[in-house]
Amino acid sequence: MKRQEKFPDTQYFHYYNANPKSRITGDCVTRALCTALEIPYNKCVMEQAEVQCKTGYDNATAQGIDYYLKTKGWVKHSQPRKANGTKYTGAEWCKVLQGLGQTKNIVANIGGHHTVAIIDGKVWDTWNSTDGCIGNYWTKA
Repeated sequence: MKRQEKFPDTQYFHYYNANPKSRITGDCVTRALCTALEIPYNKCVMEQAEVQCKTGYDNATAQGIDYYLKTKGWVKHSQPRKANGTKYTGAEWCKVLQGLGQTKNIVANIGGHHTVAIIDGKVWDTWNSTDGCIGNYWTKA
């Protein structure tokens, strides 16, 4: 069974692997960033390396992601919460975004230490992580 068949598209998830070698590896930050920014994967890797050399922050840390996205004109937002203070799952947050007609690209932490691109109200990733809770997220200013 192909991986894409194992993780079929749903209302809130789209299977997508931005890795140019189609590798399934620990590159979720790079995959999310290049997908949301709509730039080539390898360009994103090089830019992240420059940020790491300049700041000392690893590209997979919150500080590294935040610094990199700030250089691209993106803004960090705190974890969204429901009216009763509880957290949104990825699927619930995508439902809200779709209901608002939200079409701009988003980079989001989900399920703790995973990072995804959300495009047109769907998580774009190599596996369906929409049951994880949404953490901080970034949008283009």
